[in-house]
Amino acid sequence: MFAKERFEKDRAQTFAQALIDEHWDCNVPIDPEEYARRLGLRVERSDDLGLKTGVLDAQHLLIRVNVNTAPEHRRFAVARELRRFCLGYEGPEKGTDAPSVFPVHPERDRAAEAFALTLLIPAVALKAMVEVRNVKDPVALRQAFGVSSQVLYRRLDELGYFL
Repeated sequence: MFAKERFEKDRAQTFAQALIDEHWDCNVPIDPEEYARRLGLRVERSDDLGLKTGVLDAQHLLIRVNVNTAPEHRRFAVARELRRFCLGYEGPEKGTDAPSVFPVHPERDRAAEAFALTLLIPAVALKAMVEVRNVKDPVALRQAFGVSSQVLYRRLDELGYFL
């Protein structure tokens, strides 16, 4: 991983952990929409986002999520867009000719995903479930945290768990 990308990811995870430390009530699943509200954002469901799961409209303090996606994908989208809001990233950079449909910022996108993983599956909660409560069933873990299988496996791998 390149230094800039590692910095972005670490920064995102640190910010997510700060939100957890300040606002988490130690219950799972975590409600990313509640974090959005605490930060002054509204979350609206929309059916006109095409293939996107969510978009940030920072100017109007709004996160729009695609109503046509699964609830766990909407939760991840809200968490990912929260990172973009918190760190000031929205859409293509000014002065670029990037297409407006799918602007690509690899470091920012990976960092936004790292933020979402950290926010939705706090390390301490995962450790408690796996090591203290001995929950090894991926389906039970996925349901407890309200995330997709892909998100769960990425977080398990990131934290060194192999089920």
